Amino acid sequence: MKGKITLDRVIAFLKIYLAFACCWPLSPNATRLQRLRRDALRCLCFANSTIFSIVMIYTICKRSDDILLVMKVGCQLSVSAQIPLQMLLFAMQNKRLQSITSIMEDYYRQALKYEREIFQKYIDKCKLLYAIFITAGGILSWLMMTGISVAIGPLFLPQPFPGEAEYPFDAQYQPVKSIIYAHHLLLIYQSVTQVGANTFAALLLWFVAARFDILSVRIRMITNIKQLVKCTHEHNMLLRFAKEVTYAIRYVALLCVTFSTGGVIFGCLTFMSRQPWSVKWTFLMIAFCSFVELYMFAWPADNVINTSNDVASAAYDSLWYNNNVAMQKILIYVILRSQRSVTISIPLALPNLSMNYYASYISTVFSYMAFVRIIMGEE
Repeated sequence: MKGKITLDRVIAFLKIYLAFACCWPLSPNATRLQRLRRDALRCLCFANSTIFSIVMIYTICKRSDDILLVMKVGCQLSVSAQIPLQMLLFAMQNKRLQSITSIMEDYYRQALKYEREIFQKYIDKCKLLYAIFITAGGILSWLMMTGISVAIGPLFLPQPFPGEAEYPFDAQYQPVKSIIYAHHLLLIYQSVTQVGANTFAALLLWFVAARFDILSVRIRMITNIKQLVKCTHEHNMLLRFAKEVTYAIRYVALLCVTFSTGGVIFGCLTFMSRQPWSVKWTFLMIAFCSFVELYMFAWPADNVINTSNDVASAAYDSLWYNNNVAMQKILIYVILRSQRSVTISIPLALPNLSMNYYASYISTVFSYMAFVRIIMGEE
């Protein structure tokens, strides 16, 4: 197992990496000092991103006649405004997430060999998008390249700060200039870790999918009424757990969809405009990261739908025809319960999140982008 990426190592990494995102809940046994430090860090990060968002809105209002600037600032605003809202949503769901993560860690700690093999199968399946996120490559490199390109922008572009913000006061004198520059750098780092917060939500969904997969294996091996009753009870408990997970992250998913749309549209339009390649490259990466950010939700959400339905197939594949009528009735109950898929959705706001939704999302975003591009061309 040396050097192998396992679930406990992924959890340990995310706890450290997501410190500034303040999304991973503290242990129920956390000390008062640990809770105070978390609250202080959350207030600092919330204030930093909120102030930046307000400055971006002020800049858009002041320079609304400059379309290209509005597009660039709008792209940066779609990234920065998501941070405080996301932190607020995670804070509101803190107790629920605390219970969910405790169950996840305890279950993996007590998992049998074949259960760990199923978890490992899922981790190996996601290496290209999630596991490699831990190394110096993959998504993390794209995020860091995006952050670095924004941070060093003032060295090559006629702008004093990484973000194209304008202030209602003179910000060219020290120490005000240094403070604002540090404020922008912290915001860039927060933007990078913000995508990691979506990885946390995706991890919970992958865990739910793996649990349904494990349950399907157990149901196929049922030989007596005692095993069936145990699996039925576990199925009911797992459905409740999955419901808690979807309730905890569904508004985070809606937030991701909303602001990813802004990041993609403004980023791609800025890329197609007459801007230096140093500017185009930065905003192209922001648009790319916005697509990846939503894909982090859509892929595991789609797997949860499939694996929750697969429990019905597993019940049908069992040796039900060799069992008595009582066992057959219980299996019918399991099949009926499994036909109601576990989905992430919000009535009138977010349809069932899946790969089909992700495909339609991409099509819709590019349609909006083409429409805005036509309007810009006419002006």
